[in-house]
Amino acid sequence: MKTPVLTPETLYQHPDGYAIEYAQNALIATDADNFVIVPIGKRNLLELSRKLYDIAQRMKD
Repeated sequence: MKTPVLTPETLYQHPDGYAIEYAQNALIATDADNFVIVPIGKRNLLELSRKLYDIAQRMKD
């Protein structure tokens, strides 16, 4: 049996190499040496997107 391979979608790529990606109901945060996988379902992903939107609206340019 082949080991499944995640093919994440990059959501954000910082110039210093940090990235936030999404694959198979999980957010993946990476840097040059480490990664963290955070399981997240549809409802929680929608809630997170609302919170991020609200934060961005409060930010000054």
